[in-house]
Amino acid sequence: MAVSTLQAALVFSVLAAWELAVRRGWLPEALVSSPGRIATLIGQWVATGFLWPHLAATFQAMATGLLLGLLLGAALGFVVIFVPAVGDVVEPTMATLNAVPRLVFYPLLALWLGLGIPSKAALVVTIVLFVGFFNTLGAIREIDRQLVAQVRVLGARPRAMLRHLYVPATLLWIMTSLRTSVGLAFIGAILGEYMGSMRGIGNVIMGAQNLFRPDGVMAGLIVTLALAGVIDAGLQRMEARWSAWRQGELHER
Repeated sequence: MAVSTLQAALVFSVLAAWELAVRRGWLPEALVSSPGRIATLIGQWVATGFLWPHLAATFQAMATGLLLGLLLGAALGFVVIFVPAVGDVVEPTMATLNAVPRLVFYPLLALWLGLGIPSKAALVVTIVLFVGFFNTLGAIREIDRQLVAQVRVLGARPRAMLRHLYVPATLLWIMTSLRTSVGLAFIGAILGEYMGSMRGIGNVIMGAQNLFRPDGVMAGLIVTLALAGVIDAGLQRMEARWSAWRQGELHER
């Protein structure tokens, strides 16, 4: 509680100092706007309904790309582990592609899928897929070999091992890195909207920049930070519940 109070006080102090600096002429309002004008603009966006379609577009692109990216990455990771011939080719290729900036793929994605949500979701997939892939490899390779051998001796079939051993281990790794994955997905969606889109928070910010409206740029950034904060808070709760479940499971063992 004390930490939250200090954080709120810090934010309020920064905003008050910013507003005072603009009103006294210490900061140029034409470049940084002011908290009062930004709050008024956000209020107008909310009241007129302007904000919601853009917010929904960004969230949809992020969530769709995140889900598909993690699933495809995990599936590819399982193929690499259990089909060595494929792994010898795919794993070094994925390591090389992981070093390539994903933004270079966006012009091609926009050409194929247009400037709507699908191209933004596809860009997010190209980012998050590697997280799912390498987490799956790490999870399976970290499983105790003796445990695997014992399960096989007890007569477990491959399907049962996949369901009760490999998939839970992979989910644990993916859950622990979910906050990072969501951050990457959010970045991908916003950057895609910056580069070209019909709607989305990135589109709003880029439009304000083209019109040289610092209040619009700042308002878009604040909305972005607020959305990221809400998502992160939700993920913190999920992570806390997951950790509690895992600790209870370990105590039972």
